[in-house]
Amino acid sequence: MAPPRRVLIVSEHPYPDHATLRRNVVQLLDEGVAVDLLCLAGSRKRDEEMRPRTGLRVYRMHLEHRRTPAYRYVLEYLAFFMWALPMAFALSLRNRYSAVLVDNMPDFLVFVAAVARFRKARVVLEMFELIPELTAARLGLGRSHPALGLARWLERVATRWADHLIVVSRQCMEILVSRGVDAGRISVLPNTPPIAAAPAHTLDSKPGPRFIVTHCSLVERYGVQVAIRALDLLRDDRPDLELRVLGDGEYKNSLVELARQLGVGDRVVFRGFLPWADAMQEIRIAAVGIVAIIADGYGELLFPTKLLEYVEHDVPVASARLPTIADHFPADTLAYFEPGDAAGLARQIDRLLRDREQAEAQARRAKVAMRSFRWDALAPRYMAALGLPAAVVAAAPTP
Repeated sequence: MAPPRRVLIVSEHPYPDHATLRRNVVQLLDEGVAVDLLCLAGSRKRDEEMRPRTGLRVYRMHLEHRRTPAYRYVLEYLAFFMWALPMAFALSLRNRYSAVLVDNMPDFLVFVAAVARFRKARVVLEMFELIPELTAARLGLGRSHPALGLARWLERVATRWADHLIVVSRQCMEILVSRGVDAGRISVLPNTPPIAAAPAHTLDSKPGPRFIVTHCSLVERYGVQVAIRALDLLRDDRPDLELRVLGDGEYKNSLVELARQLGVGDRVVFRGFLPWADAMQEIRIAAVGIVAIIADGYGELLFPTKLLEYVEHDVPVASARLPTIADHFPADTLAYFEPGDAAGLARQIDRLLRDREQAEAQARRAKVAMRSFRWDALAPRYMAALGLPAAVVAAAPTP
């Protein structure tokens, strides 16, 4: 009898709070693959459905995550690396892994897989972010800045050392190829949520007030300020409309102050971070889902999970027209507006609220467009990237 397959996953993200990390773990468990997971401990209440599962061993580091000041990132990366390195070494000596999956940030975290790689495990680096572009946009750095030179060097070393790479979009793959990475070593896997994990669509007996929603980390790049300004522009025509913001972050105080200054503070509800199932239950009854990412040099590369969650839950979406999003969703599937254009967003929200029949038709077209990159279609590609044959046959997409 062949020995059981086992995979080591290393992620400086909290489990089960991080949607893509949760998806990756659950897929392997569903395939009968045992998983050892090194990750951060989440600060939020765990989802009820994420009870301990056979085959999963989780090792958590308790580390408070803060986005400011900028050097805090470096300290957190080093702290997690220094914790994960001996843990991964010890586990790799104790277990013979079929594969090790490491996600960024940071890129150099992939080197915790050194012992496992020596023991013939396949090492896969999942690149949620392209760190040189992210660093340049976040810190406003020019191309010649030494910090970007270091980021590019670390990325080059890490991508050459890993056996295989996973990126979230074709645009990210093209950038890596332009830097000399062989396209044959890259798999494109959007951060599509697993359909089977979505909570049931139960109807509320008493419908609440109509509201629009956005959910994200509260940083300037995700454009919640644009949604607040759009709500202000709709105040005369839709005085009862409410914007619900799911998420938290260092930009929250600025957003609260903006809503107060505009006089819509009572109609912008900051819900904070919710357990995933609770967030999905709130999203599915929203009138419109908003994706207002700013084109800041890095926003153009993002393909946000929240967009895919809106589409999966049949919520009409008003989205900034960004290259990666437009590459996946044709013009008639999302209500597009130019990035940062609050007036354009307000017009699209108003249109979707006025004509609910057309809004629902748009949501259906978006769901059809997403069919080719639903998780049930992508899961075999994920298993292949890890060098593992899929044991579970993916279900055919629903017509």
